[in-house]
Formats: sequence, structure tokens, C-alpha cells
Amino acid sequence: MLCNYSILCNNQVGGYGRPTVIKKMKHILLFVLVLATFGCFGTVTKVTRVIDGDTFETESGDKVRLIGINAPEISDLFGQESKQYLLGLIENKTIELQTDKRTNDRDVYQRLLRYVILDGIDINKKMVSDGFAFAYLKYHFSRKNDYQQAQNQARETNKGIWGDNKKEILINEQEKKEPSFYQNLSPKAYIVSSLVMILFLVGIYTYFRK
Repeated sequence: MLCNYSILCNNQVGGYGRPTVIKKMKHILLFVLVLATFGCFGTVTKVTRVIDGDTFETESGDKVRLIGINAPEISDLFGQESKQYLLGLIENKTIELQTDKRTNDRDVYQRLLRYVILDGIDINKKMVSDGFAFAYLKYHFSRKNDYQQAQNQARETNKGIWGDNKKEILINEQEKKEPSFYQNLSPKAYIVSSLVMILFLVGIYTYFRK
């Protein structure tokens, strides 16, 4: 009898314990799935105003700069055409904004640096592949190779900018107006680099003073 009672007790403990463990595991799995979902999807917002071929404003008031591309300025050749093309693609539409781990969250002008996705289409890449913006290849970003291929195809097929008889002028203007490394540093980067330089100079001064 004692032996049977012990077996019965063990079965009851096991019976109550196992469902509890499984329930906890389900909660953990659900939590992981939620985190993965937030990691895969970006922020959904509405475009209220297109500023030029690579910058726009959202309903929250944020200005967004498209990652990996550079469009002609409004005052430059093809600047208005580039703006109007982007305007036709996204203005007054709900889009998804995605970040890139290889780039900063904002540029020196405090604009959000984002990929723009609309109906599954990468708008940044489309601006390049349709010839209304240049691929910004001097900077590192995750989709750099794809954008370079898109630009090569646009150039070979004379799309947009590449079909303009003044395209050489556009290319030269693009190269001249590309900002230097220091112009693209964020305020935080300026502060950190300045502190490092000060510490370096203090270290040299202290060393030679001895």
C-alpha cells in the first residue's frame, strides 16, 4: 500500500508540474515571436510633403532622408523632375519606414535615415532604377550592391537622368556637391572626436613634460 501511495503521489506531482512548464514555455515562445515581429517590420506613417527627390516629411513632422540615394537639388538640372517623380510615388500615401544597422539613425540635419517601403516596393531603389536619383555609393549601407546594380541598369538603358543630353553636367554636379566626411559627422560624433583629440593632446603634453 505504501509503495502504491508513493507512485500515486509522484504521478500527481508530475501531472501538475508538466502543464505549468509547458505553459511557461508557450509564454516565452510568444514573447520571442513578438520581439522578432517588431524587429522585422518598420514604422508605418503617412507622407504629407515631398521636399525633393530624396527627402520628405511625415504626418508626425519628422523629415526623412532616403538611405543610399542622392537626388539632384531642386535648383539643379533634373531636380524638379526628381522631386515630382518621388511625389507621385509616395505623397499622401501610407508607407513603411525601415532602418539600416549600418547607418546612423539621423543625419547632421537631424533627418531620419530610412528605407521607404510601399506595397512591398523599395522606393529608394526604385528612384535609382528609374533614373531619378544616384546611388550614394561612397557610404556604407546594407543594400549598396543592389543599388549599384540598379544604377548600372538605368545607365545602360538611358533611363531618367541617364537619358538626358546634359547627363555629364549632372554627374559633375553630383560629384562636386557630395559632402566631405567631416560635413556628414553627427553632432555627437563631433563631440566625441573633439574629446578624443583633447585627451590625445593632453597625453602628449603630459608625456613630454616629464
